[in-house]
Amino acid sequence: MVQLTKDDVLAVDIATVTGYYSTHESGTWNFNESMRRNNNKQHAAFRNTLIDFITKYSIKQIVAEDVSVNNHFIDARKLSEFRGILLEVCDTLDLPEPIFINPKTVKSWATGDGNATKDDMVKFCRLRWKIEPVDHNMADATHIFMYYIHKFHL
Repeated sequence: MVQLTKDDVLAVDIATVTGYYSTHESGTWNFNESMRRNNNKQHAAFRNTLIDFITKYSIKQIVAEDVSVNNHFIDARKLSEFRGILLEVCDTLDLPEPIFINPKTVKSWATGDGNATKDDMVKFCRLRWKIEPVDHNMADATHIFMYYIHKFHL
């Protein structure tokens, strides 16, 4: 088993706008498809972005918020597609499977409320970590990262 440090970890909040956090870089990646462009390659862009980042920083472990089933079938389907791509990227790069964390677990740990809002997650990112997230996606990824490194003492 590889001994991990926090520099080896990438946390992602997977969505069409994916929040990410690592000790190297953080922010969001936008994979929205444009109605004006033909033959969008949203899934390939997500895959290539992950591979480029993982390779650039020698990432050894991915941590992601798990897919939560809600009333929005389209959202759940898109997250599931991206989750599958993330699994395939880890296989391709011979990384261990990503660790998926329940959204309520992250919210509860970050804010004390398993039903925290997007605004709450941004607020607690500022308060707890003194990090100014670009949006709620990056805030979620930051909390996922901090939760993981705390839980595994990295």
